[in-house]
Amino acid sequence: MQARFLHLADCHLGKLQYNNKERYNDFGRAFVHIIEAAIQAQVDFVVLAGDLFEKRALDARTLNQAMHGLEKLKARGIPCLAVEGNHERAYFTEQVGWLEFLAVRELLILLDAPFVNGEVQLSPYANRRGSYYEPVAGVRVHGLRYVGAGTATAIETYANALAQYPKEGIDYTIFMAHAGVEGVLPDQGGLSHRQWSVLRPHVDYLALGHIHKPYSFDNWIYNPGSPESCSVTEAIWEERGYFLVNVDTACTEAESSKHSATLHANPRRTFHRLSIKTDLMQSPAELYEHAREFLQRKARDLGIQRLTAAQRPVVELQFTGVLPFERSALDLDAFEKMVQETFNPLVGLVKNFTRTVEMGVESTELLSRAELEHKVLTDLLDRDVRYRPHSDQWAALTVMLKQMALNGADADAILTELDHRVKEINK
Repeated sequence: MQARFLHLADCHLGKLQYNNKERYNDFGRAFVHIIEAAIQAQVDFVVLAGDLFEKRALDARTLNQAMHGLEKLKARGIPCLAVEGNHERAYFTEQVGWLEFLAVRELLILLDAPFVNGEVQLSPYANRRGSYYEPVAGVRVHGLRYVGAGTATAIETYANALAQYPKEGIDYTIFMAHAGVEGVLPDQGGLSHRQWSVLRPHVDYLALGHIHKPYSFDNWIYNPGSPESCSVTEAIWEERGYFLVNVDTACTEAESSKHSATLHANPRRTFHRLSIKTDLMQSPAELYEHAREFLQRKARDLGIQRLTAAQRPVVELQFTGVLPFERSALDLDAFEKMVQETFNPLVGLVKNFTRTVEMGVESTELLSRAELEHKVLTDLLDRDVRYRPHSDQWAALTVMLKQMALNGADADAILTELDHRVKEINK
């Protein structure tokens, strides 16, 4: 038996990233591109492992994006089998979620296995309900919706049920779930390989979604990643989009697998993440000039001047390291304007990840309040490269101005004294 299918997940249609309309459209374009790739490859069916949508509450445009792509598949006689992800789970008060609505319209085959008294109920898909579907003769696809913390128990229970369930005439089995594998990303959990392995005696291809980074293990576990970048951090995973899988059950036992799966990258918006360390900058003006030269050089290296409007990237500029002057002197708006002028990006972002110099003041001396105040101010001013050469004088000036204010001096007198002392210090 031979078959071909396409595996995708995490399309997140309806995501209005950065509140930008073009980013919203990018997610729709990525989905439609993969649908067209499935049609061009003449696949027998498509498996969609959750999170077709970004959120439960849909607007008409987002629903139209989904229907536009799914109707293309239906017109070619290509069934799309899906499970519900965590982003699109129906509210408890809703009788019909949006994926079920698409199933009612016969644009999706929505798979799920109900659990009764802790036991999974396996049944063929009929009347828009069922835990498995056979899209072509000899192939069976099981589906499990997102169940969160209950995934490990659900998988073990499902594996026990599969061991007892008839498989006459089935040469190839796919299990689809919206869940991850432990350790793929440090900040996202998942099931361990041992926990997933209970399915392996009964499943030839484990089709996963949920984690946006693409991965595969043991020629058995597959996750295609998100077609579009849901955050800047995802942009580094360039090879992601969808798996195109060719099945040939005529393989002998000596051969490694009944299938060959190839990961394909769909076109997506370019992201550039740039970083500047601030440790050696002596003033805000020096940092500003350094950033200007750095961004202009990067724009030339990346060929930004030659991009068309449709290719405008998302650019994020990060400041890292130790900031040797006050954070208030770091004018992020000015740097954001610089990014816009240099790259003409679709979206320009500036992030401040710098840390300030330690602000603790150490002293083994017994100091009066006035002496302690002067020492604290001097130490703080020593931490700002702009005031370090004359920190003692700046501290004395600060204390004097404070005292003038406490003694009732008017504003003009304070400003006159400030102007005079600043000129003296800057001589």
